[in-house]
Amino acid sequence: MKKGQKFNKFIGIDVSKDKLDIYYSWNYKNEQIKNNKSSIKSFVKYLKVEKQNLLVVIDLTGGYEAIAVRHFCKAGFNVHRAEGRKVKNFIRAYGENAKTDKIDAFMLTEYAKSFQNRLKLYKYNEKEEQETNLANIVRRLSDIEDILQKEKNRFKSPNNDVIVQSIQQMIKILNKQKEQIEKQIQQEIDKDEQLKGKQQAIIAQKGIGIKTSMLLLSLLPELGKLNRREIAALSGVAPYSNDSGTIHGRRNTKTGRKQVKRALFICALVAIKYDIKIKTFYEKLINNGKLKIVAVVACMRKLLVVLNARCKAFYNNSTFIEY
Repeated sequence: MKKGQKFNKFIGIDVSKDKLDIYYSWNYKNEQIKNNKSSIKSFVKYLKVEKQNLLVVIDLTGGYEAIAVRHFCKAGFNVHRAEGRKVKNFIRAYGENAKTDKIDAFMLTEYAKSFQNRLKLYKYNEKEEQETNLANIVRRLSDIEDILQKEKNRFKSPNNDVIVQSIQQMIKILNKQKEQIEKQIQQEIDKDEQLKGKQQAIIAQKGIGIKTSMLLLSLLPELGKLNRREIAALSGVAPYSNDSGTIHGRRNTKTGRKQVKRALFICALVAIKYDIKIKTFYEKLINNGKLKIVAVVACMRKLLVVLNARCKAFYNNSTFIEY
């Protein structure tokens, strides 16, 4: 935010896949709109409020907030994208135990009031919109893959011929859709020299294939732009302490981007088998008494750090030094 600038009005927006829950700090009112382009565009257009002293706080939800962020920024509003973990910690400290979307929208405004001097305003740019579009296509691919897996699972249950035929037809349609979208994603990557080069840097790592590179490029565009700690925290593979007084709980990695974590988990399992350095690292952890799942998460983090270093080397036009 600008030096000395102080906001006196706040809009909190809790984001979910299908809707936005909105809270206005100055009149204590709630509103709910659909989370789609036409609804958000119309809402922003007819929002009658002085922009200069207003801060719009939108929670980060792995991409579902993208349309709202884009339209508010383009309309000239001050926008802050609130990190979920920080807001949750604030709510816990605030003492609010109830959990509804309306309450979450209200708490976003309280969070902004308390920390407004430390909040960074988001600056929209065209490149990020391209990244958002790519991320949306990849999410659609993920949706289709989930439906496809459910259809395949239905074969395990006893079915009559009509149902079997229906399932077979559906699988055929979904496979065709999957293939078409994968081609479209690769075409989007190939159109951008930076994305294309970054993809080559990613797939140079053992355990990472074309499909995983598509997901990482779209859902983790920060890869290569942050330091190792920041990228691990953002992805959800940096364990956080769970200690209080003399009680020391197991450190957890419950935050982060779920699809990225799922992809890294599978890649880590492959790397443990075929990458001698990851395999050695994993075996050392196991021999030191670590649980298998803890060792795998550590390998996920190590793999991510290496990918981040590869992408940094690409951005800096330098040679990647083996870890």
